Order: sequence, then C-alpha cells, then structure tokens
Amino acid sequence: MRKVQRSFILWLLLGAAAFGQERAGRVVLVPLDDRPAVGQFAQMIGAVADHDVIMPPRPMLGQFTRPGDTARIDEWLRAQDYSRVDALVVSVDMLAYGGLVASRAPATPLAAAERRLEFFRWFRSRHPRVRVYAFGTIMRVAPTADAASRPWREPLARWAELEDRVPKTKDAGLAAELAQLKKDLNPRLIEDYLAARRRNLRINQASIGLKRAGLVDVLVLLQDDARLDGLHRQDQEALRGQLPPGVQIYNGADEGALTLTSRAILDKYRRPVKVAVVYSSEKSRQVVAPYEDRPLQFTVESQIRAAGGRIALAGEAADYTLYINGPETTAAEFEAFLGRLTRDLKANRPAALADVLFPAPHRSGADERIIEALRRERLYDRFTGFAAWNTAGNTLGTAIPHANMRVLFLERFNDGTARAARAEVAHLELLLHRYAGDYLYHDVVRPEVNRQLREGRKIPTDELSPDVYAEVNREVAGRLGPLIEKFFAEQFRDRTYQRLKVTGLRDVKIYLPWARTFEVVIEYRMDYQPNP
Repeated sequence: MRKVQRSFILWLLLGAAAFGQERAGRVVLVPLDDRPAVGQFAQMIGAVADHDVIMPPRPMLGQFTRPGDTARIDEWLRAQDYSRVDALVVSVDMLAYGGLVASRAPATPLAAAERRLEFFRWFRSRHPRVRVYAFGTIMRVAPTADAASRPWREPLARWAELEDRVPKTKDAGLAAELAQLKKDLNPRLIEDYLAARRRNLRINQASIGLKRAGLVDVLVLLQDDARLDGLHRQDQEALRGQLPPGVQIYNGADEGALTLTSRAILDKYRRPVKVAVVYSSEKSRQVVAPYEDRPLQFTVESQIRAAGGRIALAGEAADYTLYINGPETTAAEFEAFLGRLTRDLKANRPAALADVLFPAPHRSGADERIIEALRRERLYDRFTGFAAWNTAGNTLGTAIPHANMRVLFLERFNDGTARAARAEVAHLELLLHRYAGDYLYHDVVRPEVNRQLREGRKIPTDELSPDVYAEVNREVAGRLGPLIEKFFAEQFRDRTYQRLKVTGLRDVKIYLPWARTFEVVIEYRMDYQPNP
C-alpha cells in the first residue's frame, strides 16, 4: 500500500512539474490563415520538441473568404515580448493581403501590401537577436473554390493554363479553345485574375529584397496548387532569375509554417537532420504529383532542405528514414516497400512515412493497405512522423517537420525529466491526430458525407449554406468522434512508453473550420502517467 502511495505521489509531483517547468523555447508564428493545417499543426510540431508556438488570436486571422485583419496582426506582432522568443515565422500572404484566399483577389492594392512589409524593417531594428523566417506563395492556377466562383472558376483556370501552353506548343486545337474561352469569360474576371497575379509577383520580389537586405534570415517561396502549364510558370521564371543563395521555390503552401517552425528550432540548436529516403519504386521518383508541376523527388528534397535537413550521403548514418509511398508502384514493389517499412518499425528504427499515393476513390488520405498492415501489427505508434493529406507537398511538409522534431527530442530532451514526458506525449498526440485526420476523416468519414451531399441531396461541397454547414458539422462530429475514441482505445490506451503510460483521451472537440468539408479541426488532450 505504501509503495502504491509513493508511486501516486511521485506521479502527482512529476505531472505538476511537467506543467510548471519552463518550455525549451518559443516561436512566434503568423500563419497563412485560420485553418488547422497552417496553425494548429505547427503548434503540435513545436510541442514535439517542447517549444511553444504562439499565434495571433484566431478572430484576427479571418475565415475562408473573409480576410485576416492585417492592421490588428501588425499591432499584435509589435506588442509581443520577444526577450524569450527564439524565432519569428511569418506568412507574407497574411501580413500583406490577409491570407491565402485573399491573395488570389485584387482587393489589396500593391502600395498597401508593400507598406505592410515595412514591419520587417521595424522588427529587425528592435529585435536584431531574433531570427526571422518568412514564406510566400506563388498564386495557383485556379481561383478559390467557393459558391461565387462555381460557374466560372474551371474555365478561368483552363484559360490561365492555355495562356502559357499555347505559345509554347503552337497547337492549333488548343489555340482555338483558348480563343473561345476568351470570348466566353467575362473580361473583368480575367482582369482581376491578372491584377492579383501581377501584385503577388511584385510582393514576392519585395520579399526577395528583404532577404537581400538582411531583414529576413530565411525565405521560401511556395508554389500553390499548380498544373504542368499555366501563368504560374512565368511567375516562377521571373523569380528564379532574382533568387539570392539559399532561397527556394518548390511546390507547397499550407505546410509552410510547419516547415519553417522545424527549420527555426533546428537552426537554434545548430542541428541539421540527416534523412535517408526510400521510395516505393524508382518510377515514383519522377512522377509529378497532382496539383504540382515538378517531379516528386524534387519536392521531397526541397522539403527536407527547407525544414532544416539534408539527404544522408551514401554510407552515412541517417537520423531517420523517410518512406515515400507514391504512384507508379507495382504490387511486388509495394510489398517489398511495406515489408521494409514494417521491419524498421518493429525494430524501433526511426522511420517516417509520407503517404502521397492518394488512391481512388477519395484521392486524399492514407493508403488503406498500409493502414491495415499497421493495425494488424499494432505499429501505429512506432512512427517518427506520419502524414497523408491533400497534396505531396502538404504531406511531406507535415511528416518531415514532425520527424525532425522527434529526432531533436530524442537527442536533447529525452533526459528523464518531466519535460521529456511532456514532449513524448506531444509526439503521440500528433501521431494520433494525423491518423484521425488523414485516415479516419479523409478515408472514412468525409467520402460518405460528400456522397450524401453531392449525390443524395445535389449540394456542392465547396461552400455550404449556413444551415447545411451547421448540420454537416454535427454529422462530422457525430461520426468521427466515436471512431477516434475507438482507434485510441485499440492503439494507444494503456500502452507504456519510455517516459510515460497513456491513460486516457479527453476534451475531444471536432468541427469544420470553414463552410466546406475539405478539412476538419480535431482537438483533444491525452492523459498520461509519467513513469517513476
């Protein structure tokens, strides 16, 4: 009985220390908008290395087609206490226009956007010690998918694609199609589209100027959803001719904050991560993934570098192995790939998975063959990092930062203190979060919800009416919540890890952040008992 009492008292003391002990560091983040993938994910990734990621209050960040409040965000940034902040990570799109969706519209004049970038000059003069990490986006081909753009967004996107392709190919059929699109489209739509693109190019060029001037330490420019041809390719070429050393352009957008949070924390400790990469097939290296315009291998290597890592050299010990499950993989190649992955997990060798296959019918989410193998072997919680959502860039930009922070934790914070337990449970929370979002939502719940709306009720899912939004929110929470609870009970509950035992899941909250089914907010806390 006394032994039990002593263990309980020790658990209470360690738990109190975990919450009272100072965090290992802090990052201030201005995210791309208010969606979970661009902010909440970054906070969860920082927590894996016991770093707080502090963001402006959510109401400042706008919602869907309502832009963020750039003036209030600027005030919020200037009011922060940076004496104990390690880095500032800023979405240029949020600072200049009010977010990603706002960046695709011409409402913000160029002069106003340029004035907002003066914040970086003020910040460097006041806080020269704090490193600044900035990311901007190159405007995608298609306009934002909402109710207003429903009648014309695909014709406008096709026009932007052919405006680039026809001069290169001289194809008469495509030229005729382009001419017809110009006749059919409202000229104002084309004018607005080009105005936003011209302004964004100027702001990206201004961001390059900030990097050259030393006002920004690290800058990446992310190509939002792309096609092989389109006016975005011309923007890329204009920017590539001006890039100073170290500035990257590659496919991505939503994951920019995650990538630079990882980079900032690794830079703080001067700890580049060495990554070995295993593809599901040799052909998959050269596949151009959906919504991208460069081969997969280019995206993989760009994401590793941007997040603070590098490819491990032949014969060099890697910090972890990044497995890439991609297209153009035969059944035999997949079985060999899966076998190698599961052997690493069973042996507790550090391994992360970026699942970018996105198979039919849902074209998003995890490969269910891998999910089933992990479930059968009870290997879900062995990953160093895992992601399988939306695009290759988004997935890589989640799995890689997660794995990087886990490597840093094992090296620097796995010291037996209460902080180690806190960081370890953050890692487990993030693993569960990705399984819940990338598999349970995108593979199980979302397809059925979309089918009922689109087929049963003939309701488009790009932007829901307020009544339907409220209804779908309730349905998603009602469907997804029990699946998460069941999954947690089967794969995490009562499992003992190096620093803790997982005991429960509480404060589960599920809702759609925007009036569409594209993404879901999942919040919860894992209860745990630190090991004596």
